[in-house]
Amino acid sequence: MTIEFPISVETTPEDENLYYGLGRQNLDFHQALGELIDNSISARPSKGNFTIECLIERENEKIILTVADNCCGISLEDLSKQVLRLGGRGSHIGDMNEHGFGLKNSLCVLTGNIKPFYISTRDSETVKEGVYLLINGPFKRGMEINESKEDLWIKDFNHCSSETGTRIYAETTFEYFKSLYPRARQFETLIKRLQEHIGVLYRGYLEDPRNQIWIRYRDVSKDSCDWTDIPISPIKIPYIEHDMDTIIVRYMANEYKVEYIRGTLDFDEIQDSSKGDPYPLKIYYQKSIPTQGIDVRVRGRVILPHQLDEIFSDRLRHGALNEFIGELIIDHKEFRTVNNKTMLDPHNSLWQLLKNKLNEDFLPPTTATRAASESRIRRELKNRLEAMISGSTARENFSTWGGAGVQIDILHKHGSDEIIYEIKKGKAKPLDVYQLLMYWDGRVKDGTRSKEGFLVAEDAPTSVLEMIEYWKTRKDAGGNHYNITFQKIEDLLGRGTY
Repeated sequence: MTIEFPISVETTPEDENLYYGLGRQNLDFHQALGELIDNSISARPSKGNFTIECLIERENEKIILTVADNCCGISLEDLSKQVLRLGGRGSHIGDMNEHGFGLKNSLCVLTGNIKPFYISTRDSETVKEGVYLLINGPFKRGMEINESKEDLWIKDFNHCSSETGTRIYAETTFEYFKSLYPRARQFETLIKRLQEHIGVLYRGYLEDPRNQIWIRYRDVSKDSCDWTDIPISPIKIPYIEHDMDTIIVRYMANEYKVEYIRGTLDFDEIQDSSKGDPYPLKIYYQKSIPTQGIDVRVRGRVILPHQLDEIFSDRLRHGALNEFIGELIIDHKEFRTVNNKTMLDPHNSLWQLLKNKLNEDFLPPTTATRAASESRIRRELKNRLEAMISGSTARENFSTWGGAGVQIDILHKHGSDEIIYEIKKGKAKPLDVYQLLMYWDGRVKDGTRSKEGFLVAEDAPTSVLEMIEYWKTRKDAGGNHYNITFQKIEDLLGRGTY
C-alpha cells in the first residue's frame, strides 16, 4: 500500500459524547447558575446597569431554573452562528464573557444534556420585527430557531419587564441543587445559602444599588406554592480592621494595578441574625481552617474565595490563621480565568507575577496574633462596659468638637453620667494623655461635662503617670478639674495577653 500525504484528519466534534462530557464538569449548582448570571451581566449596555431575576421552582425531586435579564439580548446572527458553538461568543463582549464556554458548560451540567432547556431572547432588531426568538435543547446537530410566544417572555417574572433581554430555562434535579450546600435538606434552607453565595460572589456589582439580582422561588410540591421574592444584597468582608495596598505588576512595558485588602475577621458580624437572611452566614468567613484566607475578585466577580496556601506558597492552613481574611481586586481583562471561571488561568504570566509579589512583600502572619488591635480591644471593652452596668450604652468612635473630625474611642453613658476612654495598644505615651484631654475639652465645648476619663493601655511609663497627676490639678474651660486616670487593659478585661 502506498500512503499519500497530506492526509486529512476529522476534527468535527462527536456531538453526543461532547455534550455529555461537558455535563461532567466539577461545577456546583451556584457555580452553574453563576455562569448564566455572568452572561447576563456581560450582555448589559456598555457601562450600564442590570436587573437579573432567578426563578427557582421545586416539583418534588425536580428543580426548574429560569434566569431572566433586562439587558441587550442576543441577536439573530449571534444566536444562529456564534453563541451555541463551543468557544463561540456573541458580538457583545462584556466583563466576564471571556471564553465562549460558560453558557454551554452551565446548561450541560444542569441538564446532563438529557433534560430540557430553552433560550428565549430579543434584541433591538427583533423588537422592531415584533418577534421573540426561541431555541430548544438538548444540544444536538441541526438545532433550529423558532418564534416564541409573548406569554413565555413575561411568564412569572416580577422584575424583568423590558422589551429586550434573555430568558434561559433549564430543568435539573433536587439532588444537584443541594450541591450548593450539601449539609442542608430543606428547600428553604438551600435558598438562604444560595443568597449567601450570590451575595458574596457578586458583591462587586451589587455594591451599586442600580444593579439588582433577585431570587424568586416556590415549592409546588406543597399545598401553598406562592412565589417569594428576595433581593440579593452584597455581602462584604467583615473586618474588625484592615490594611489596603495597591500592588503594581509590570509586564511587557505595561503596568497593572491590583488592590490588596487584608485584615482581621469580625466574627460577631457574620453571626448577627438581626441583619436578616442569609445571616448568620454558614458558608463564608466562618473563623475556620477552610474559610481562612483571601477572596480573589476579578472584574467585579469573586471567583476564588478563601485562598491561602493556593497563593502563599510558604503558608499552610492552620487554626492560628482562622481570623486572617482579605481580598484581591483585579479589574484588568489580561488576568484571564479558566473556561468555567472557577479560578484564574494558572499559566497566565500576569497571575504568576502577582503571586510572586504577594509572596515577596505581603505574606500573612505565621500565626494569628493574640496581640489585639486597638479595634478589637475597643470592641471587647464596649461589650464589657454594657454588661457591667445594665441599661448603659457604650459607643465607639463617638464624634465630638462639633464635627471637627475628633472621635472618642468609647463614650460610656449611664443616665446623666458619661465616661470617656482613649485606648492604645502597647505602652501609653505622653501624646495619648493630650488625646484624652482633647476628648474632654470637646465634650465641654459641646456642652457636656464628663464624669471621668480613662487612658487605657498595656502599661504606662512614669512620665505618663506624672502628666496625668499634673493635669488632674488643672481645670477645664467649664471651671471643673480634669478627672483622668490610667487603667491597664488587663485590669479592665480580665486577661493579660494582648
